[in-house]
Amino acid sequence: MVSYQTYHRVNGLFISLFIVLHMATHLSGLWGIDAYNAMQQVMRIVYRNTVVEPILLVSVVLQVGVGIKLVSQNFRRKLKEKWARRQALSGLFFLFFISQHLSALAMARWIEGLDTSFFWPASVMSAPPFYWYFAPYYFLGVTAMFVHLGCALRLYALRRKSTVLAGSLFWGVSGGGGLLALTIVFMLLGLFYDIELPAVWVGYLTRVSGGLYP
Repeated sequence: MVSYQTYHRVNGLFISLFIVLHMATHLSGLWGIDAYNAMQQVMRIVYRNTVVEPILLVSVVLQVGVGIKLVSQNFRRKLKEKWARRQALSGLFFLFFISQHLSALAMARWIEGLDTSFFWPASVMSAPPFYWYFAPYYFLGVTAMFVHLGCALRLYALRRKSTVLAGSLFWGVSGGGGLLALTIVFMLLGLFYDIELPAVWVGYLTRVSGGLYP
């Protein structure tokens, strides 16, 4: 029987393939909104089809469930050990991030019928009070994901008796992830170019916020 740890690792590898594509889409936004949307359309051919998308969604939900199970095991002991604490806390924050992210996706895409293109994440970074919450939310969520991945890669290297590689993998992946997260946040805040929200997204924010959108 496959253990929870083994399933978490293998399923995590599958989800990581999607994350790579998703991060590539975000990075393409450095060349402008049209570049982001064009890249996203190409990537959607891979992961937003009738075969892959249901498998991906189920995989993410199961990853969340198994992750909670693993974190809950010997939680107090994990908090006392530095590396176990980093892995557990980064995993918990990413679980919070991805759960809210999927809920927001369901509302925008399936309930409101909107195309979750560049303007979906950019909309909540367009004005206060939204960006007071979503700027740190995106930065910490993406960073936590890479810290969690860095912890996993560190363990992989340690099992192969490569101590130097273990440290390099953790700090390289975590630091690179933090830099990527900061770049994404700055881009969505409009620091690299002006972002004018379409009326449909202004209307969406006004409805879901109860009129808080300025």
